[in-house]
Amino acid sequence: MTSLPDNILHLPEYHVLATKMEEHDLHYQVEAPEPLACEECGVESEFVRFGKRDVAYRDLHIHGKRVTLWVVRRRYTCRACGRTFRPALPEMVDDHRMTRRLYNHVEKEAFNHPYAYVADTTGLDEKTVREIFKKKAEFLAAWHRFETPRCLGIDELYLNRRYRCILTNLEERTLLDLLPGRQQDAVTRRLMSMTERHQVEIVSMDMWKPYRRAVQAVLPQARIVVDKFHVVRMANEALEKVRKGLRKKLTSNQRRTLKGDRKILLKRAHDVSDRERLIMETWTGAFPQLLAAYEHCPSSNDYGQNGVWISGGSGSSYLLI
Repeated sequence: MTSLPDNILHLPEYHVLATKMEEHDLHYQVEAPEPLACEECGVESEFVRFGKRDVAYRDLHIHGKRVTLWVVRRRYTCRACGRTFRPALPEMVDDHRMTRRLYNHVEKEAFNHPYAYVADTTGLDEKTVREIFKKKAEFLAAWHRFETPRCLGIDELYLNRRYRCILTNLEERTLLDLLPGRQQDAVTRRLMSMTERHQVEIVSMDMWKPYRRAVQAVLPQARIVVDKFHVVRMANEALEKVRKGLRKKLTSNQRRTLKGDRKILLKRAHDVSDRERLIMETWTGAFPQLLAAYEHCPSSNDYGQNGVWISGGSGSSYLLI
């Protein structure tokens, strides 16, 4: 061990006694500050030292090496009240035996990276990282209140081999909640728990019927809007079905005249070049079924502000924007 200046750790309350360097680790022996008063009765200058021991606390890395602070923790006996106490350590988190700055670092990193990655980069146990994240998440959940959005988005995410419903604020582009599943009763319960849910004016979703039924039951005032992505995808699939069915009935020479048809047909009308437009006119003149399918495909059209209504089955309809 060699002596070092006290400010090397930027912990002014502690006195650095010695340090030891290893291949992957740095060890510092530091002494905690003397208490000002008895922590039991509050009387000043009436206590004496009563034993000590070195306790290891993790700290942020220095020069790529793991850092361990061996804090000399002393016990004291108060002559006024007769009790023995061990003073609290400034800038330390006793529950996890680490510095406050390392604890804060883990809190932030755990929200942006997997637990295993944070544990590996900090030298901590993965369980410790998970516990720190859980405490922070519970604290945020207890104090944070999401405002009920005017435009609510309902979608799903395939995570851990299950579809899970996602609720979002479309105008703020923020996440409201992630549900364990996407069943109608689960979505209904979550919508029922929203404060001032009458403020929801628009709900954007795909054509998953349980979502529509939940919204109609809980948010009857809201207009249901189909996410354009899902409609365009289904329409393109239908166009592909018509195109492939048509090609099966053609001779080899006729098929050659449709070379590159899939790529051109999936383009929006305003993205088609003049040359491609002439080719399409030839195709659609020869194959009216292809023209009808293309004209009914949303990807070939541009929508105005008000969108168009799409049949949703059973007499219902959706607004596509």
